[in-house]
Amino acid sequence: MKIQGVKGQRIEDKRSVKKSKSGEKSAFFSLLEGQLSPAEATAPIQQAEIPENSSLPAQLRLDGVFISENTIDLLESFEKCLGNTDISLTDITPIIDALESGTTSLLDIKEQLDSDDPLAQLIDLIATISIIETEKFRRGDYS
Repeated sequence: MKIQGVKGQRIEDKRSVKKSKSGEKSAFFSLLEGQLSPAEATAPIQQAEIPENSSLPAQLRLDGVFISENTIDLLESFEKCLGNTDISLTDITPIIDALESGTTSLLDIKEQLDSDDPLAQLIDLIATISIIETEKFRRGDYS
């Protein structure tokens, strides 16, 4: 079906269009100006401070980041497998085993970090999600 005879004219609903006086700013314009102010646009981004702890080797921190990334990747694979109806639950078991192994390694690394360390907090979050998902799988929530 073709629509013909439509010209590029703008139709305005005169009831909803409110004209402001030339000297006044609308509330929307004032809000927009406030959001686009240059002071906020150039505000520095704050980074999490890494505690000064010379007793922790850099390799431990790198291992913690690497295992955390690997665990996140495994959780994403697990999610994709659950969404795929062609994959049986027994095929997902190796992913669950790898998640449990990674979580154990993460918790071992977390034990060596201070509780206020940002990496320890990240590891705690990832390990919690991993433990919840593996337990849900083991007790049959996904069957």
